[in-house]
Amino acid sequence: MEIRLAKPNDAKQLAQLHWICSAEQSGGFMFNLGKTFLKEYYRILLAEKNSVVLCTQESDGNIIGLVSGSLKAEEHIAALRRHRFALMLAASPALVSNPWLINEMYARQQVKSVDKENSGYIVMSGPREEFWAWLPAKRSMGGAIELHKKWLKLMRLLGAPNVKLEVDRVNERVGKMHYLMGASLLREFVTPDGRQRLVLEYTLSD
Repeated sequence: MEIRLAKPNDAKQLAQLHWICSAEQSGGFMFNLGKTFLKEYYRILLAEKNSVVLCTQESDGNIIGLVSGSLKAEEHIAALRRHRFALMLAASPALVSNPWLINEMYARQQVKSVDKENSGYIVMSGPREEFWAWLPAKRSMGGAIELHKKWLKLMRLLGAPNVKLEVDRVNERVGKMHYLMGASLLREFVTPDGRQRLVLEYTLSD
C-alpha cells in the first residue's frame, strides 16, 4: 500500500469511498446527495490551493483510505459557495427524489461557525479536518491510523499550529480513536437538526 497526496483525477474514487463510509456513520449528510455530488465536491476541494488530502492506494490503484481537510477552512467554504450552482446541479437527482434535502442544504448555508456560536454544523475558519475514511471491506485499524497520523504530520509541516474537527457524539468509536491519537475536547454543541456534536482539536505546535 502507498500513502500519497490525492490528485484531481482521484475525485471519482474519493467520492465512492466517502459515499460507502458515510452510509455506515450516523448523522452523515453529504452522502445523501449522491455520488455525482460527491465527485463534484472533491473536484472542487482538490482544486483549492490550501486543501490537504491524503489517500491510501493499493497496488492495483484502488483507493481504500482518505483524510481530507484544509489549512484555511474559510477558503474552502468560500469555494463551495462560488460553485454552489454546479453542486446543486450535481445533486439534482437526489434533490428530485428527496426534496427535503433542499431545505437541509439551505439551512447549512445560513449558519455560522460552531466556534462562534452554539448552533451550527462545522468549524468554518482555520485549519480543519473534514473527513477520515477507510473502506470497510479492507478495514485495518493500523492502516487507518497510520494514514491519519501522516496527514497530521503534513499539516504541521505546512504550518498549521492546530487542527479542529467535528464528531457526532453517537459515533463513539471515531471519537475514541481521535482521543487516543491526542485530540482534546474543545466544546459540545447541538446542530440545528438536533445532533449532539463535539469540536475536537489536535495541537500540532511544540
